[in-house]
Amino acid sequence: MIKIGHDNQRRTSLFEPGIGIPSNVWTRTKRNTMNTRFITALILLSASLWLFNCKTAQRSDAVERETPANVDPAKLSKSRELIRQGNLAVVQKQYKKAQDLAEQSIQVLPLFEGYYLKGLALSRAGEEAQALEAFEKAEELNPTDQQLLLTSGLLYDSMDQPEKAQEKYLKLTQTYPNEPVYWYRAGVGFKNLGELDKAYEYLKRSVSDDFEHIDQAYLQLGDVCLEQKKYEESEKYFALAGKANPKMEEADTGKNASQSARFMDQGNQALEKGDVPAAIQAFQKAVNFSPQSAAPRFLLGKAYLQSGENDKALASTTEGIKLSPDSVSGRIIHATALRKNGKTLQARKVLEVGLEKDPEQIELLNQLGLACRDAGDNKCALVQFEKALKIKPEHYPSRLNAFYTYIDARRYDEAERHLKALEGLKMPEEEKETARTYFKLARFLGTGDKYFEKNEFYRAVLEYQKALKVDPKSTAALNSLGRTELLRRRFGVAEKHYQQALKSDPGNVQAMEGLLRLYSQTGNAVAKRNMQVKLEKLSQSNPEAAVAFGRLYEDDQEWQKARDHYEKLLKRFPEHELVRRRLAYVIYRQALDKNRQNNPNAALQLIAKAESLDKDLPGLANAREIIEDNKKNARYLPELERAEDTYQSGRFARAERMFRDLHAKWPRPAFLVRIADSLIQQGKEQEGFRLLEKAAAENPSSMEVREAMYANFIRAGRADEAEKGFKSIVDSQEDAYYSHYKLGIIHLMEDDPEDAFDSFQTALIYRPDFIPARLARGVALYEQGKQQESEKDFKEALKFDNFGKELARLNLALIDLNANEVGRARKSLEEMVKMYPSFSDPHYHLSYLDYEDGRYTQALNHINKAIELETTVQYHKAKARILEKMPGQRVALEKTYRTLLQDFPALEDEDRKDIRQKLARLSSGESRTLSPMEMPAVEPIKVIRHRDLVIYIEKTRIVAARLGSESPAYVKKFDAPVMDGTQDYWIYIALRNKIISMDPSTGETVDVWEMENVCRLLGADGDLAAVTGQACGAGKETELKMLGLTAEERILSPRNFKAPAGGTYFYANGFYHTATAGNSTTVTKVSFDGESLKKTHPVGAVKALNHQDGSLLLAHAKGVLVLDADDLESSSSLDMTVDWMDGDSDQVFLMSGQKLHVIKAGDIESSFTLPVAARPGKSVHALPESRLIYIGKDGILRLIDEKGKVLWKENPGKFDSRLLSVYY
Repeated sequence: MIKIGHDNQRRTSLFEPGIGIPSNVWTRTKRNTMNTRFITALILLSASLWLFNCKTAQRSDAVERETPANVDPAKLSKSRELIRQGNLAVVQKQYKKAQDLAEQSIQVLPLFEGYYLKGLALSRAGEEAQALEAFEKAEELNPTDQQLLLTSGLLYDSMDQPEKAQEKYLKLTQTYPNEPVYWYRAGVGFKNLGELDKAYEYLKRSVSDDFEHIDQAYLQLGDVCLEQKKYEESEKYFALAGKANPKMEEADTGKNASQSARFMDQGNQALEKGDVPAAIQAFQKAVNFSPQSAAPRFLLGKAYLQSGENDKALASTTEGIKLSPDSVSGRIIHATALRKNGKTLQARKVLEVGLEKDPEQIELLNQLGLACRDAGDNKCALVQFEKALKIKPEHYPSRLNAFYTYIDARRYDEAERHLKALEGLKMPEEEKETARTYFKLARFLGTGDKYFEKNEFYRAVLEYQKALKVDPKSTAALNSLGRTELLRRRFGVAEKHYQQALKSDPGNVQAMEGLLRLYSQTGNAVAKRNMQVKLEKLSQSNPEAAVAFGRLYEDDQEWQKARDHYEKLLKRFPEHELVRRRLAYVIYRQALDKNRQNNPNAALQLIAKAESLDKDLPGLANAREIIEDNKKNARYLPELERAEDTYQSGRFARAERMFRDLHAKWPRPAFLVRIADSLIQQGKEQEGFRLLEKAAAENPSSMEVREAMYANFIRAGRADEAEKGFKSIVDSQEDAYYSHYKLGIIHLMEDDPEDAFDSFQTALIYRPDFIPARLARGVALYEQGKQQESEKDFKEALKFDNFGKELARLNLALIDLNANEVGRARKSLEEMVKMYPSFSDPHYHLSYLDYEDGRYTQALNHINKAIELETTVQYHKAKARILEKMPGQRVALEKTYRTLLQDFPALEDEDRKDIRQKLARLSSGESRTLSPMEMPAVEPIKVIRHRDLVIYIEKTRIVAARLGSESPAYVKKFDAPVMDGTQDYWIYIALRNKIISMDPSTGETVDVWEMENVCRLLGADGDLAAVTGQACGAGKETELKMLGLTAEERILSPRNFKAPAGGTYFYANGFYHTATAGNSTTVTKVSFDGESLKKTHPVGAVKALNHQDGSLLLAHAKGVLVLDADDLESSSSLDMTVDWMDGDSDQVFLMSGQKLHVIKAGDIESSFTLPVAARPGKSVHALPESRLIYIGKDGILRLIDEKGKVLWKENPGKFDSRLLSVYY
């Protein structure tokens, strides 16, 4: 299997906000010009109700027909009586009764009227499909009934089946040729089907003096002629319609639409000839005739754009978009008009609004990509082009734009992928050839740029000259040569190249900027002034070109020069959105520099200036928040720097303590992520996960916290929740590259490599150097069978000097292995063992190769080395397979089996069952999973499992024994009796006058809380409290004291609660106190900060309290009371004897004698009888995944599911029930 890299590549800095807008300049990219075509909006008329009431077909029920021959008169009479009753039921709107009567009549005698009645009743009841079936049956009996045919036709029309409707209308014209209404209906049908010539013919046949609705016929004829562009005839028919019915407004509307369409046609013809003034004149007339039609306004705007009258274009398209907001072509022209008027950001918004309505509209995506490009945001542009291509891979304008954009971003491998795809598309051959040439050119330019960046100018010049041979007029090549020769101080040669670039493109900003620098260095004041004047004139007529000039300063990170340039430009164009955005961005970058220099006051002043220019600049709000936070906590910055260095160096235990100390003083969400990650890196996954979930709940707006939490959801097997979470992030923040990457990982897990590729592709658009995404994309390509493209990704990853090289090499070796190139794969893996001695995977795969070759000793050596470097379930399963082949390895094999059972709780059930069977056979039937180590001499207070350790908390000490070992791992003695112990990652030990937290792995003391009169500990998931008081024991408890994360936090912010009377404390997703007096119990929901809530219920002493689905399950001797967790009101109860209750938020088990009940949502979901009654005492333990382990009176240990099915059992011999919590 191809390997995906871990994502522990360090992604963010805690010292500064991220950069919001990319700064690469758009150069060399070609735009695809869309030829927008407008379709004239026509008058659409719905079927008129009068068609149901014309004289020749008038009937509201199924009347009697001629008597069929050769039928039983009695049956005929009975059938018709049923039909009469059915007709009456229809009139009374009793449609179900009418249907039943129709069915009865058909059963007696199948008459036309019976089927018609059935169809009529069904259609009135809204069951149109069944109605039509009945009408078709009726038609078989009477094929020419007018009312039936017309009703069927109209019903087919209403169900959007125009072809079937037309069959009925044509049948009517053939059967009743003298009825104009049927010719009219058939003509409208042909019009709706787009057969305009036939529509014209049939509608003409309907024009008759005796046709009651001749005005409608004229109106439809006018509409048809309008669509046929027979404008004079169209106007004639609209005039006739108005004459026939002076109150018909549609006639005047149609006449105007016809005249408007004529002028739009004239305008389009003028544009094709290049006569823009004539086109404007024609379109304006079209607008005048149809002021409420959007199409002529959009066309007028398009013509104004071609004439350079951008303000008039914007005015026209603004009105057009108000009239027709759903017009895609109109929206594109409107966005273009906005861009031409310097409103680039508004243009993007217009296109984005269109995509909100129709997210898969290809042209809008392509145009939004171009709009992003115009704003200098190439990453946004690439995302839009890639989205369009995902929807329609053959859309060549989007692919061509993506190709040129990738080249501008110097991502030549991506550009090449799109170029190959372009070769197979239908598009103009000259555009393909241009793209091929441009790619060759770009390759030479890219290689030259690499040499230029290394100051190898001579080699750079050679590459640029190769590019110039591909295209002698390439301004990119000429500018690159000019720039390089300028640095070599070959001023004459440099000037020649720049002048040639200007000759090819008189408005080329880069050439002008290069010449300005050249003349400054040579002291040629006259030439310098001439060039400044030339640039000044260009910026006056083309502010976008002036912005491009400023972007050159940005590319060189000359922020002050860029700022000076944009400020001058802003004076000339004070409302130009792109100028304001670029200036805001430059000032924002200056603010980041000031923040890095530990000058937050100056940074905030610059942030305020940037906000006044463009408050919506991405990253700005976050920057202010972080800088203000840094300013407020400036005294802790040196400490933060030390903590971050410790974390980055991999000293996670030390980093955890440092960030905990920092967070106590400076509660920043990012610190919680560092603490959680440090815990996870130390193997304390559950504590890390809990901390992340808590951090996300407290900081819902923190993307870093949410990403860390959802990433760990994947590790915890909660992929569905993770997918929803990451989708919510990218929906609100498109450039969240890490979330895109993680979505790709989830898609791979779901065996969806196509969607995975799209997610990795988006991640790489926003972060091209994010190696995990590149490696994962290689895997996605491989899974799609694209081996060559996959190898390219892995080889590309080898070029980076950071994380990922070992995985890239490994994946290349695995590709060889999967292609049966075993020798080459082995050689690569053996080289990797030497190159990366701490990398476990090569040893794992070499062990497989040796195993396949029967060289088991070498295979065992390699897998042991892999396990030494990294312990995984796959490695131990591989070791077991190797040992199974080797004689004399019984002890090692048994130990490996036990390790798999004990150290990997997520081991698949089938694997666990198989290993238990093998272990049973190996041990002659005695399948034991625990160490044979006897219980300590002193009885334990509690037994805890931590990975492979069983920890016994005794009365004066702790003893930790490793599974499979005969001797303790550590022993910790105390100077006072132990009152209680619990685990919330740390082991917490309660003595009478203090509480100690300990590292479960080593027994080392972590923290100490000095506290008097401690009785026991209570809580979970970071909410831990001590029950204290002079007297200890159930029914006597009054005081509860929160520990906090540290003893110092407890001192600084103590949180206590004292009950008015003795009782018992419980923890059920919160702290509760119960106090019983006689037959009533008061339940208190503990609040440490405000008023606690109390409710009294008529029950005895409480045995257990569990939280489930927002409810509390309160167990007492006679049953269970279900309480609302918010207000403690009783909602229901269960009456039964309760011996024991335990479980989690999904399911709770309740023992009543030998009967076990499963409670879900506050009610009994299922019940069953235990195979054998449980042994008295605490002999039952609830497990995750709705399972339960218990020891019966017969001494047999059983694992059962929520239905009582025995999943596994064994006889452990003498067995202390306190081991149940650590056994399975």
